Amino acid sequence: MPENDTPPHSPYSDLRDEEDDVEIREEDILEEIPIGEGDQAPEDLDDEEDQMSDDELVELPGGIDQLEAIVEDMNKLTDNSNLVFPNHSKAVFCCSFHPELPDLVVSGGEDDTAYIWNATSGEVQDKVEGWKDSVHCAAWSTDGQHLALCDMAGTIKVFKYPGYTEEWAFDVGDILWLRWHPVANVLFCGTTDSEMWMWKIPSGDSKLFSGQGEKAECGSIMADGRRAACGYADGSIRIFDLKSGNPSHTLNKGLAHLDAVNSVDCHVNNSLMISGSMDGTAKLWNSTSGKCVGTLLCGAKQEENSNCSVECCVFPKDKSSTLCITGSLDGVVSVWDTPTQISRSACKVGEGVTKVELHPYDPLIFAGTLDGAVRGLDLRSGESIAEYSGHTASILDFSFSSNGASLVTSSDDGTCRVYDLKMNRD
Repeated sequence: MPENDTPPHSPYSDLRDEEDDVEIREEDILEEIPIGEGDQAPEDLDDEEDQMSDDELVELPGGIDQLEAIVEDMNKLTDNSNLVFPNHSKAVFCCSFHPELPDLVVSGGEDDTAYIWNATSGEVQDKVEGWKDSVHCAAWSTDGQHLALCDMAGTIKVFKYPGYTEEWAFDVGDILWLRWHPVANVLFCGTTDSEMWMWKIPSGDSKLFSGQGEKAECGSIMADGRRAACGYADGSIRIFDLKSGNPSHTLNKGLAHLDAVNSVDCHVNNSLMISGSMDGTAKLWNSTSGKCVGTLLCGAKQEENSNCSVECCVFPKDKSSTLCITGSLDGVVSVWDTPTQISRSACKVGEGVTKVELHPYDPLIFAGTLDGAVRGLDLRSGESIAEYSGHTASILDFSFSSNGASLVTSSDDGTCRVYDLKMNRD
């Protein structure tokens, strides 16, 4: 290569420079080929050839119908669901199996409608309309006797099962999450007004738990049923005593997280809690003393608005377990050892993780992703064992049937899908 790193001289440049200087003599012409009065210039012929090539790509014997059939067959190759529920006309924000009936599902969406339907046949049992905004939270009570639905305008309705008669309703500020007590018919929600509400159902007796002015982004009820944890948009966390209504611990921004808390979960041993944040960390807490007992660094460093934002974090429902699981915006699901805070495994599952849950019976992790698939991982090894695909947009929610045999998903593509977990494992 020349010393000044100049690219080698192209031999074709000399030919182009000399073209204008070439003299064509009459005796050099071997044959004249007439192109005709209506014939096109060579460059026009080139354009026509290009156009013909483009058209030929879609000229199939069966026409456009055959092309559509080919595209449909290609989609089927990547859709391993048993049933597609297409009744929603816009994004489906939430879905939930009944806790005792393995074929009963509720879903709510951006079309201001909730459906209660059969997961085997797709038959609609009830259609709940009359909402002011998108139905974005749906939850069955632990005993399955009540169904709570809410919209983004702050309206909550509780329906009695069976029959789906409206038993109770209430209006609050914009709701961010909705959750039932693990034992009693008590309903909780968090709002953009920095409040956590608690109601006894069906009496409606209520209690209000106030934050410090920031959105109550997430919440979790501890297994003892006496305390609850709430994470806020400024990175702070509060642990409340449900009987008194007062916070037993307040973990302020900086001490807790540098950015919004996206997820909190409580271990079934009642003494350990985990929080995941937009700052790229998950933190372990002693819920009794309020002290931080470990920091799990899911990104390169702890920072605001991290591209490794921890979107969800969960504990296995086993008192003897020393593991916790995190799912991040960079698409990584990690399994951590809580005593040492060391990552036992990390698996890239997609473009970004939207939700992580553990299978109710098997040692399996399920992760919903921004690329429209739910992926199953082995909790012990962290290896991918299954993929549940078919959606064409982000997974927004998913739920397991009571017997653990089925998975229902909801997506930004406006559909729900039901998968047979046994059939679709690798």
